[in-house]
Amino acid sequence: MALFGRRRQVEEEPSIEEAPAPSLPPPPEPDSNGLRRVQDHVDYLLELVEPLKPFGMSVLEAWGQVICEDIDSMINVPQNSTSKVAGYAVRASDLWEEGQPVGSLQLAVGTEHLGVGQAVPVDVGEVVPRGTTAVLPYPFANVDGDRIELVKEVSEGEYLRAAGEHLAVGDRLLSEGDVLTDRSVGMLAAAGIDKVLVRPKPRVVVVSSGADLVEPGEDVGYGEATDANSFLISAAARAAGATVFRVAVHSSDKHELKQAITDQLIRADLVISTTGGRREEYEAVAEAMSEMGLVDAVEVAMSPGRTQTFGLIGDERVPMVMLPGNPVSAYVSFQVFVWPLLKRLTGADVHRKTVRAIARTTMRSIWGQRHLLRAEVIDDGRLRTASRVSDPFAMAELGRANALIVLDEDTELVRPGEAVQCWLLDES
Repeated sequence: MALFGRRRQVEEEPSIEEAPAPSLPPPPEPDSNGLRRVQDHVDYLLELVEPLKPFGMSVLEAWGQVICEDIDSMINVPQNSTSKVAGYAVRASDLWEEGQPVGSLQLAVGTEHLGVGQAVPVDVGEVVPRGTTAVLPYPFANVDGDRIELVKEVSEGEYLRAAGEHLAVGDRLLSEGDVLTDRSVGMLAAAGIDKVLVRPKPRVVVVSSGADLVEPGEDVGYGEATDANSFLISAAARAAGATVFRVAVHSSDKHELKQAITDQLIRADLVISTTGGRREEYEAVAEAMSEMGLVDAVEVAMSPGRTQTFGLIGDERVPMVMLPGNPVSAYVSFQVFVWPLLKRLTGADVHRKTVRAIARTTMRSIWGQRHLLRAEVIDDGRLRTASRVSDPFAMAELGRANALIVLDEDTELVRPGEAVQCWLLDES
C-alpha cells in the first residue's frame, strides 16, 4: 500500500477581476498657476448633479417651481358665449331673408336654445342661449307685443363674446422649463387645470460644526463664538428656492460628524457644511467627507473663496458642498457654486442674471483670478451705479451689500466711470 496517494490535480479557479473603485470624472485642467478656473469648476459640479425627478402637484403648491411639461388649456375661456351689451340674443342669419332685412322677430323668454326667428332679452355679461350668433342692442329694436320690430341690423358675431374667444381648448399656456409664477397659477386655474408636473424644491440640509460655536441667544464663553454662518447660508438657500433644514453639531470629532451627516441624508438633496473658520474644523469635515464618498478638493482662481470642497456621499451619492469658514468667503462661494447647483436640481436656468453698472470708486483685482466684491448698487431710474462696500465686521458688510461686482480674470483695475458687471443679490 502506497504511503502517499497520487496528488490530485487541482483545477485553478478562474480569477475574479475586481471592479474598479468608484471615482469622480477627471477634473478640469488647472491654469498656469495650478488653480482651477471658476467657470470650469462650476461646469464640473453641474455635470455631477442631476435634476430632481418631477411629480404631480397642485398648482398652488407648485408655485415658484419649474414646469416639466407643456401645458395646454383644458377648457374654453369664456366657457359660454356672453353678451357685451344689453339687448336681444339673435341669429344674425334670421335678420335677413333673400337678401332683404326682415321686419320683426318673435320675442322669447327663458329658453336655453334659440329657435329660428327668435330674440331673447339678455343683460351685459349674461350667458346667451345656445345658437346665438349676435346680440342686437335694445336701441336697435322696438317692442311690439310679443315681437320686436327691427330698427337696425347687426352682423355675425357683433356684440357677442364667443366661447373660447379668450382661450380655446388646446391653446398653449406654459412650456416645459417655465417657472410657475403667482400670475400663471391664476391663469392655470382659470383654464381648468388643478395639477401640474414639476420638480420639487430641493431639500437642503445645512450642517454646522465646531466645538466652539454656540447658538444665537446663548451665553458666549471664553474662546467661543456665536454660530452665524449656518444661519446666513440657510437663509441664502431659502432665498434660492430651497426647503432648508439646519443641524448644529457642536463638535469637530470626525466620527460625530459622519454620524450627524449620515442621519440627514435621508431627507437631503444637497448637504452644505459650514464651520466657524478654524482650520481643524474644516479639516475634520473634509476627512469625514472623504470617508463617506467621492470628494473633489481644489484651489480655485477666485477671491474670496479660494478653497473649495465638493463630494458625492453616502450610498445614494448625495451632493455635498463644504463652504469656507470665513463668512464672506462662505457667502460668495454659495452664490458662485451652490446657487447654480440648486437651480440644476430644479431644472431651472443655471446662469446668473448680470446687470451693467457704472463704478463710482476705483476697484482693483489680481490678474488671472475672478474677484467678487461686495457692493451697493443704486438705480435712480436713469443710471445704475455701483460702489464697493467695506466694513471690519464681515456680517455688517454683507448686510449692507445688495450686489456682487464680478471682476473677471482679465481685469486688474476699474476706474470711476467705467462699467462693471453685477449680480443683484435680492433679484436672483
